[in-house]
Amino acid sequence: MKACSKPSIPHHWSNFYTVDAFRKSGRQMVDQLADYLLDSQGRKGDRVLPYSSPKERLNHWQSKLEKKGSGAEDALWKPGFVEEVVAQSNRLHDPRYAGHQVAVPLPQLAWLQAATALLNNGMAIDEMGPASSPMEEAVMRELANFMGLGADSGGILCHGGTLANLTALLAARQRKATGNAWRDGSDRKCAVLVSEQAHYCVDRAVRVMGWGAAGTVKVGTLDNHQIDPHALQKAYEQSIDAGMEVIAVVGNACTTSTGTFDDLEVLAAFAAEKGLWFHVDGAHGAAQIFSERNRAPLKGMKRADSVAMDFHKMLGVPALCTGLFYRNGTDAYAAFSQEAAYLYENEQEEWWNLSKRTFECTKRMLSVSVFGIWEAHGHKLWESLVDRLVDRAQTAARVVEQRPGWEVFARPESNILCFRLKGSDNAALRHAMLQHGPHYIVKTVLDGETWLRCTFQNPLTEDSDIEALIDRLEELNATLA
Repeated sequence: MKACSKPSIPHHWSNFYTVDAFRKSGRQMVDQLADYLLDSQGRKGDRVLPYSSPKERLNHWQSKLEKKGSGAEDALWKPGFVEEVVAQSNRLHDPRYAGHQVAVPLPQLAWLQAATALLNNGMAIDEMGPASSPMEEAVMRELANFMGLGADSGGILCHGGTLANLTALLAARQRKATGNAWRDGSDRKCAVLVSEQAHYCVDRAVRVMGWGAAGTVKVGTLDNHQIDPHALQKAYEQSIDAGMEVIAVVGNACTTSTGTFDDLEVLAAFAAEKGLWFHVDGAHGAAQIFSERNRAPLKGMKRADSVAMDFHKMLGVPALCTGLFYRNGTDAYAAFSQEAAYLYENEQEEWWNLSKRTFECTKRMLSVSVFGIWEAHGHKLWESLVDRLVDRAQTAARVVEQRPGWEVFARPESNILCFRLKGSDNAALRHAMLQHGPHYIVKTVLDGETWLRCTFQNPLTEDSDIEALIDRLEELNATLA
């Protein structure tokens, strides 16, 4: 006997839980996203970034809300909405994209992201993530061991490098600072030694912990922006003389601005000598550990107490997905210790209750993408991706150096290249590219001067795209002159 269909109720939640509606919208989405990929990879369109002012963009989306509530009964969003979002977004999958440090996602991961969004297992405690929690524990143990951190190593996944760095420094405080600040609070002046070129999130973490601006002791760097060992020793001595309790040193792997790696062996030895926690902010560059050809700058990282590494930068995983690794896996429990009887039966070190080791209670099923890639390919897929991206930056450096009037800041060790046209207004040049396209690049300020900056995130970027980028910059500079 054929079941009677349920009558449609206008704008009612029951319209959007039907399997038929799900299938219909899914088929439409596949076609829309496939068209986006085809157009982007084919370099269609006159600009990677659809340029307009923030105010213009806000006015555009506010105007869309003037006709709110007029959607179809069986569609969760209006016709054309997805196309509009795509049209107004930065097209990372276009090979002419060389902007910020965000992965160009491996397209098939969109389906895993869709699956985990639908399952929506929160992962705070064991029964909230019966698949993804043990997957996370297993893959993080393997990855930490692969990175050389040792048989007792492990880690957790979290949403972003900022959160990972803060969590690592909280663990450092519990392991190295006098007393128990998590339980009792602290008015003791503690400090962290960090390069003056470090990402601002390290300073934010220190301030969140209540140590103020003085708690971040910025260490001078060499001409290539690598931390100066002599300046490090001096900064340590001055901090001690000022009555500070120095608990940690942070190494860059690599700097956001130029892609420079600190000498991690030097920092590891210094930390061991002084009894400090050694943390590596490898949000961007730690991924190079998967590459035989490009892992040399990470020598010494295996001696770190903790390492942050973003899977959403060089490894093709959608944001946000960051690994925080510990050489001693039990250090993960040091960052947090609080009573939550309605969640935990006891306060033992239970890996299956992940909220004991992260700020987040509910978090997405981050391990599924990481585990899926690692199980299927080991390090080889990531190695090929890292090698390609670093090669793009090194190729771009050679192209720039061969052009009259151009210079590079330093030979790239990662996929970041800083360069400029000598005698030109490079800030204006970048803005002209932003307005007129087709390429997308950014800029940075080094020692008070503006440099153009490319982060080569798209493995489909060809030599011809790099040549065309410099050609276009020269064309735009001529118009500025």
